[in-house]
Amino acid sequence: MERLDDLVLFVKVVEHGGFAAAARHLDMQRSKLSRRVGELEQRLGVRLLQRNTRRVSLTPAGERIYRHARGVVEEARAAFDVASELKGEPSGLLRITCPAPFAIKALMPIVSAFSRQYPRLHLLIDASDRVKDLVGEGFDLAFRAQTAPLADSSLVARAVSGVPMTFVASPALVAAHGPLQHPRQLAEIGLLGLGSHEGRQSIPLTHPRLGDYLLDCLPRLVSGNMMVLEAAAMTGLGVACLPRYVCRDGLSSGRLVEVFAEAQDWQVPESRLYAVTPTRHGNTLALRLFLEFGLPQIAETLRAGR
Repeated sequence: MERLDDLVLFVKVVEHGGFAAAARHLDMQRSKLSRRVGELEQRLGVRLLQRNTRRVSLTPAGERIYRHARGVVEEARAAFDVASELKGEPSGLLRITCPAPFAIKALMPIVSAFSRQYPRLHLLIDASDRVKDLVGEGFDLAFRAQTAPLADSSLVARAVSGVPMTFVASPALVAAHGPLQHPRQLAEIGLLGLGSHEGRQSIPLTHPRLGDYLLDCLPRLVSGNMMVLEAAAMTGLGVACLPRYVCRDGLSSGRLVEVFAEAQDWQVPESRLYAVTPTRHGNTLALRLFLEFGLPQIAETLRAGR
């Protein structure tokens, strides 16, 4: 039981991928952090980390000890959460991960208002387009847009709202080609595709009278970030299929227009936004308050783009 806080430091080094990043997070000298973890290795009698000039990696023994050490950190956080709940005021750190466009366009106004209401609570917003491991990386909440059911049994997903989609382009591009009447014309103008790999993409569309149509084409540009696609569409590079909440400002300012303005019946199936939490503990007071405060406003923001 000696120096349990060194286990916490070890966990932080692993979570942040190295001593330098962990030291910045902890506001601690790198040399002191390295010495403390080294002393922990000496007391345990095993090497926990393989060190190189760029980052650290876990040894086989380190992997086993990290699983237990992470549990110690989580239980300690839970103890502080209980204390906050008994006082009726959330404090500590709430860790949220979500795609960058969602963080900028939908989440930040809500986070700002929530923080003013609960000033003792601190928030970490990981705005990344990469899907994070909530349990492994210690996040309390994730926002994910998907169409398939959640497969991970260690997580709980709460449906927040449908996410209306639309095809947008610059006014000059639409003026040059005219408003589109059929999705097949998108391949001629140039599609801006959402993804991380090159190659053909398929987008299903539906029409109440004309039925279903599967658009299959090679995008002119591919990006995993929707705001990059929005910027590319504004330059006239092509047509992007985006959530309405992402391109709402561009549409209202006139920098973007909907390409099916005269044929509104062509629709892309909505994705659905989920609030995802781990099942390892009951929700903390901070998380419960944030869900209660934020989810209705997020749903309103997404639906406002219909």
